[in-house]
This record gives sequence, structure tokens and C-alpha cells, in this order.
Amino acid sequence: YLVVVAIDFGTTSSGYAYSFTKEPECIHVMRRWEGGDPGVSNQKTPTTILLTPERKFHSFGYAARDFYHDLDPTESKHWLYFEKFKMKLHTTGNLTMETDLTAANGKKVKALEIFAYALQFFKEQALKELSDQGGSDFENTEVRWVITVPAIWKQPAKQFMRQAAY
Repeated sequence: YLVVVAIDFGTTSSGYAYSFTKEPECIHVMRRWEGGDPGVSNQKTPTTILLTPERKFHSFGYAARDFYHDLDPTESKHWLYFEKFKMKLHTTGNLTMETDLTAANGKKVKALEIFAYALQFFKEQALKELSDQGGSDFENTEVRWVITVPAIWKQPAKQFMRQAAY
């Protein structure tokens, strides 16, 4: 691997950092989140995700939060907005790959789909940043991916995150 990317998937906010294997002590933290407050460097973005009315990924983090809150109330009820959804994996006693999450509008979506969208977002962000920095396209096969999970999580929640990552 040329680089290690660690995704910190948090309850309130999320982010990632990376380090090139040739300089492991030099850790780079993502700071330029789209939609963050102007002039403010944020190491993390809110753990919020927005799906279109057609249930397709729209945005994550500040971009999701701001777009959703700027929608007209008559339109926003058709969009699927999720925030602080990570704890559902810890608090659901009978967690399965079929477990649902409830959006702000009350509609249900498979939790696996939401987590997969979120991890896909981080993957694309990291690969884009690495490519921009390196001057050439980074391939997924050149990256060792790491996803943090709380130590208190039970095995089904850890397995769920692993499945979402796949």
C-alpha cells in the first residue's frame, strides 16, 4: 500500500486522516469540508447524510445539513435526512443486515444502505484529495482502509460496519 486512510465515523461528526507509507509519522487530516463555516478549518464534518426523494445519495456532512435546512418545508418532506445515525448500531438489540433507519420525514431506509453511502462518500473524498496532492490518480488498491469502531460495540455491530464497507 502507498497510503493508509483512517476514517473516524463518529456519532456527531466524522472525518479522516491519511499517511503515506514512506512517511508514516507525517499524518494529514482532512480540513476542507464543503459547506463548513467560511474561514474556519474543520477536521470533521457532521455525521449527517441526505438522500434524494428517489433514495439516491445526495450529500454528507455540512453540505447535507445545509442543503436540507435550506429546502422549502413542502419539498423537504420528500427528502431523506439522517443525523447521528451511528448509535443505532449500538442500541439495536437484534441488529441484522435488514435493520432500518428512520429519516427525519419518518420514512425508513435500510441502515446498511445508509452506512455504505457514507463510507463511499469518504472513500471518494479521500481518493480525490490523494489524487490532487499526488498529481496522479490514486487507485483503491493502493490504499489500506481503516474504519474506527467503538470498543464497546458488540460483534454484530462491528460485522455490520465491515459489511457496509464491502
